[in-house]
Amino acid sequence: MIPKKLKIIFAVLILSTLYTSYAVAQSDKELIIVTFGNSTTAPRKNIEKVYAVRIHEMLDQAGIKNKVINSGVSSSHSGSIKDNSFAKVVHGMDRFQTAVLDNHPDWVTLNFGLNDAYQDKGMGTESRIPLEKFIENISYFITKIKSQNGKVILLTPNPVGSKLDRFRYERLTLYRKAAKKIAKKYHVEFIDSWKLFYRYTRKDPKGIDSLLPDGTHPNDAGHKLIADAIVKIVKKSVK
Repeated sequence: MIPKKLKIIFAVLILSTLYTSYAVAQSDKELIIVTFGNSTTAPRKNIEKVYAVRIHEMLDQAGIKNKVINSGVSSSHSGSIKDNSFAKVVHGMDRFQTAVLDNHPDWVTLNFGLNDAYQDKGMGTESRIPLEKFIENISYFITKIKSQNGKVILLTPNPVGSKLDRFRYERLTLYRKAAKKIAKKYHVEFIDSWKLFYRYTRKDPKGIDSLLPDGTHPNDAGHKLIADAIVKIVKKSVK
């Protein structure tokens, strides 16, 4: 008959082995990350490394196995082409299932707003995607991702530079504020790209324009800022 103390020792050893095996399995697991957004997410010819590429490389260097799927589409808003067909592309709602959910991601970054807020007919006119509809769309994305046990990082749209009219800047601020409220409501990770960009350029003579050569799209320095913020969040989850 095995003494009680030996039984306890054996039990501890077994549990320890199981925990170690689980930890190793977890460390070997490949993280699936989908970057979902518009042209500020999508690959661009004049950008050496968009933030999706940087995320993959940085996590890889940290010893974290990962696969980053860039699901950014230029001119995309968060809705469907039925909501606004000015840009003839596959918009957020139209591709959400195949571009995001079907990949069963561990993490999804959501980066919409610039095209949603855009006013094609000028100052005082309706945005391509009204603010209420933008809130509805982003909330839907978050709910569906979480239902698959995925984690969300919601980004605000980046600010626009001096090359664009002031009224566009002002309209976009409403979408930035909405993103912040959505993140709080659904308890998801949040990156205020707007704040990030302004903080980085506060001592630069060119100001925010130093990160936005065309007034809208981040340069490599801007993409690095976003990647750094995302990687910081993801790394915490794998410790």
